[in-house]
Amino acid sequence: MENASIIIRHTKLTDSGNYICDFPGRQTSHIQLVVDGPLKDRRGENIPGAAPEPYIRILGETKDGELLQCVVRGASPKPKVEWKDSSGNILPAKDPQVSERGGRYDITLQTTVTETGNYTCVSTQEEINHQIYAETFVSINGGIFNTVTIACVIVIGVLFLLVVVLAVILCRRNKQRGRY
Repeated sequence: MENASIIIRHTKLTDSGNYICDFPGRQTSHIQLVVDGPLKDRRGENIPGAAPEPYIRILGETKDGELLQCVVRGASPKPKVEWKDSSGNILPAKDPQVSERGGRYDITLQTTVTETGNYTCVSTQEEINHQIYAETFVSINGGIFNTVTIACVIVIGVLFLLVVVLAVILCRRNKQRGRY
């Protein structure tokens, strides 16, 4: 038995598979090539099922904070979808809504945030070393306090207008009666 080596350059994930090395008259070797790489956006490598960029929506204010939604469509294999804050910490989220059609997955994930900052929705498909993300900025304006403050200002403004209108009415009545 002799030793042999081969160098393969510029491999892609799609090059993974079983290969046969045939040394005529000597030996046939079966080799499984596993091309592994870092998690990165692999849409440009034409890997079927690589998730597209997630779609983020800010659904609005709730009593607990700002509700964010992330949607990943048409991914195969099924991706893991997570929300992260600007420090890379995984955020707690509601259970994902998952639908599958023809081996492709649509996933919707919601989370509620309470602080102003950047938030990232990350879709990871480890089987194909594909990871893609989308970011959004959320500005928290004081939450429920802000809503109460606005309501109070409106009520005070309406009361002020009523006082002014009553004062005008009383002045006109008094003018008509000759008291003014």
